[in-house]
Amino acid sequence: MIKLTSFRYFYPERPKLIHPDQLGQYEGKGYVAEPKFNGSRLCLHFTEGAFSFWNRHYQKMVYVPSREVTHALNSLNLKGYWLFDGELRHNKVIGVKHKIVLWDVFVADGVLLLEAPYEQRRTLLWSQGLPEENGGPLGIPKHFTEGFRGVFEGFLQADEIEGLVLKRLDGRLNLGRNRAVESNWMRKVRKPSGRYHF
Repeated sequence: MIKLTSFRYFYPERPKLIHPDQLGQYEGKGYVAEPKFNGSRLCLHFTEGAFSFWNRHYQKMVYVPSREVTHALNSLNLKGYWLFDGELRHNKVIGVKHKIVLWDVFVADGVLLLEAPYEQRRTLLWSQGLPEENGGPLGIPKHFTEGFRGVFEGFLQADEIEGLVLKRLDGRLNLGRNRAVESNWMRKVRKPSGRYHF
């Protein structure tokens, strides 16, 4: 077990891109699907009693949280050093500001969770009292366990949803110290857009 007491930057993994036609291949094989929000990848650190916001390129974000976001974060009542993986939903989509969705937790009370499977890390997020995303300032994405193609097509008209991320429940972290690496337990499928077509 690796214990950390102060700030450490870890590059989050990059999900491997797949085509929507491949979604069915992952059903019934230990995967869950989550909506991918249009925002900025967020590495949220809690150390020395305060939160700091970093992006996926090891750069500190120029972001001042709203009173509602600050209250929601402080309600977690964290101790020690924590590092969360998430998405800052702020000014990328018209009408969406000051919202955070947390995908994962990398460090919990100083423990680097390299050996903990995703299912256990997700349960740890729930144990902090985080709600399922419902439009509030802070939440966890909804999980889908089946019908991945139908879920994907159901989000095609949702402005803020870019696609789906599939995650293996037994997936273990492979965090980078010098650069991001492609994940062997996460897959991403994107909606067609002006920038991306199948």
